[in-house]
Order: sequence, then C-alpha cells, then structure tokens
Amino acid sequence: MIAHYKGIDRFEESFSRCLHMRVEIPCAWFLLLAILLGFSGCRVLRGDTSNKSLVTARQLSLRGADALQRSRDQDAELLFSQALALSPLDERAQWGYAMTLWQRGDKQKATQHMSEALRLSGRNPEYAIQLGEMYQELGDYAAAKKLGLDVLSGNRNHARAWALLGDTHRSAGEWVDSLECYHRALLIRSDYPKVQVAIAELYRRQGKPERALATLDRMADLHGSVRDDPEHMLFRGLVFADLNRPQEAAALLARAAERLPTDQLDRHLEILDTQYRMGELVQARMTLGRLASEHSQDPRVQVAKSQLDQSFAAMAKEGEIPSVRSVDSGNAGTSESERGIAARQASGAALYR
Repeated sequence: MIAHYKGIDRFEESFSRCLHMRVEIPCAWFLLLAILLGFSGCRVLRGDTSNKSLVTARQLSLRGADALQRSRDQDAELLFSQALALSPLDERAQWGYAMTLWQRGDKQKATQHMSEALRLSGRNPEYAIQLGEMYQELGDYAAAKKLGLDVLSGNRNHARAWALLGDTHRSAGEWVDSLECYHRALLIRSDYPKVQVAIAELYRRQGKPERALATLDRMADLHGSVRDDPEHMLFRGLVFADLNRPQEAAALLARAAERLPTDQLDRHLEILDTQYRMGELVQARMTLGRLASEHSQDPRVQVAKSQLDQSFAAMAKEGEIPSVRSVDSGNAGTSESERGIAARQASGAALYR
C-alpha cells in the first residue's frame, strides 16, 4: 500500500514537471518571436522613412527643374539643395544642383555633382553628355571625348553626342573630323543652331566665307529670332568682313560687342581685332573700354591698348580724326582719313596671334 502511494507521488511529481516545461517552452518561443518581430518592425519603419524622404526629394527636384526652366536660378538651387539634404540618392537632385552651381560659376563642384548624377542614374546618356560639355568648357577635352564616345557606343543616333565629339575635334584643331561629326549631328537633328554656328565658324577658318554665310542664312531662315543673338551677330559680322562688306560687318560687330558678356574675352578680342583691321578704330576703342575694368591685366588686352594708343597718337600728329560709323542704322560710310590710317597703321596685321 505504501509502495502504491509512493508510486502515485512520483507520478504527480513527474506530471507537475511536465506541466512546468509545457509552460516554459512556449514562453521562450513567444519571447524570441517578439524580438524578431521587433527587429523586423524597425527595418520596416526605417524603410518607410527612407522611401518617404526619397519621394519628397523627388517632388522637390521636380519643382526645382521647373524653376530652372523658368530661369529662377536661386529658387531652383534652394529646392535642389533641400532635395539633396533629404536624399543624396536622388539623381535628379544631383543633376539640378550641378546645373545651378555651374550657372553661378562654381564649375568644379558642379562637375562633381553631375558625375554623381551620372553614377546614380546608371549612366543616363543625357547626364553623360551634360558632364562631357562641362569638361569641354573646362578644357578637359580627353574626358569630354570619352563621354561622347561612350554614349555613341550605345546609340549612334545621339545628336548631342556627335556635337560634343565635334567640339572635341575642333578644340584639337582637327577641323575635317570636326565637320564630319557636326554634319552627322545635323543629319539626326536638322534644326540645331549650336552646331550650325560651329559649322559656319569652321568654314570661315577654312577660308570659305560664302559657305559660312549660307549656313548662317539657313539658320536664320529656321529661326528668325536668332538674328538678335550676339553670337550670331558676331559670326555674321566676321563673315561680312571676310567678304569685304565693311558696312554690314561694322554694324553687326558693334552690336555684338555691346551684347556679349564681358567674360567672353576671346570673342571680344576677335571683334576688336577685326574692327582694328577694318580701320574702325573708334569702335575698337569702345570695345576695348568694355574690357578694361575686368581684363586690364590680360597681356592681349594690354597689346591691343598699346596699338590703339599708337594709332590715335599718329592720327593726332597728322591732324586726322577717325569717324564713327552709325552702328544703329548700320548705314554710314567710312571716312577717307579712317581708311588711310587703317592702311598705314594696321597694314592688315592682327592685334594678337
């Protein structure tokens, strides 16, 4: 009987232990499951926050692109910078911020952001060409050429890529290759003013002013408003000078000098050189005056000033006063004394080499 009760006691003890284990095991599993769900929830929360930031950044980028298109540069820069603060992974924000930096002159930093936009976008061809054009303007022709070739390797019908490649060849003095690339661009996009101006300039450099003028005329036929563009005025004036049409040349060059930004020194010096060779000494002096404050230390500006001073000193000594063409009407002639001084002083020589 005693043994029977002892057996019952052992059974109850074992049963109690089993009950205890059955309680402990589910509790442990429940605790582990709660921990795992907690970690997963954090990841989801972080993911949601990151996605919301990216969506907001892209909305800001769209607003920035609209402001940039409307020439509200300060608003655009602010919007793009806010987008980047929320999400540096937004390639459109990197692109837009690069464009605003470039426009306000911070060009090295602009190329860095454009490079990042190119990387984030998976090498978007438009970003690649934009970066290539930046490198071209900065004088890194090899980098610009590489980007142009990279785009053309994937798409032979990319007009901007052919234009960029033409720019790199022109910078290297490879005019034949440059013209070939520009013509390839025009075959793809017949209405391409930038390329048409470049072609006209190359024809002029090759001593073909008639073909240059025909190219500019074609461009003006497609876009009447281009006649008021200072670059178009400049090249048209230079071509008229080459064709020995001094009245049209003088009027156009004077207007181009007034409208071109003074930071385009090479363009202004080309105008100055042509005005000097044509005997338009007063106009040349006016062109030089626009450059004096900003570029007075440039050796080419100093040479131009010296030669003009000598010409005016010679005229004062001989009692001759140069006349000024009526550039507003573009219809005034040249005085005999002006032509004589131009022949004696300029002798067909350029102000700078």
